[in-house]
Amino acid sequence: MRYVTEDELRAAYGREPFSSYRLSPDTRLTPSARQFLIDFRVSFEGGKDEPSPNALGHQVFCRAPQTTVDSLDGLVHDVNLLGTRLRRLARGALGVDNAFAHRADELGCSWQSAHMLGELPKDATGSGAGEGSPGPTPAPALEATICPIFFDMACVHAEIRRCAHAWGHLQTTLGPDESECVRAWIAEATFACKLIEGAISRAEEEV
Repeated sequence: MRYVTEDELRAAYGREPFSSYRLSPDTRLTPSARQFLIDFRVSFEGGKDEPSPNALGHQVFCRAPQTTVDSLDGLVHDVNLLGTRLRRLARGALGVDNAFAHRADELGCSWQSAHMLGELPKDATGSGAGEGSPGPTPAPALEATICPIFFDMACVHAEIRRCAHAWGHLQTTLGPDESECVRAWIAEATFACKLIEGAISRAEEEV
């Protein structure tokens, strides 16, 4: 079983926009990938028990129990990928904002190591530190004194925010226990975004 990610769809759409997408029998969409297709009004079908958004609209997450389990697995895949992005961002920030670099690396490591829905919220470094959903993505000023890493931070912020939006849709279809786990993931995403916002804000204050 292979999960098609939002990044893959975004790259393909950037090369040549499409209005429909056909999944092979052994593939599924991650929650954020599915949301990308819905947002861009791209119809899709195929894959392993994937529903058509034309039939379900924005209730695409309201599915049979087994499909819900698969969506939750996809959420973990989203977080694993975002964890690698945070760690790469942390490496680029070393020597520019070391406090951010070490905090982002710590958070990224915990996201990368999650294998089940409930693992991260229980042991997360930022769990409970984020309230609500991530805010607007900051836009660093185009100044020669602003290091390019801060523009990379804004890109990662936008990716995390988009995933959190997709998780929020998923949360509305779950039972109390699973919903609480997803809420904790969204809080983690909010915490990560605030971490990035703080770093960009400090950089602009120093200009």
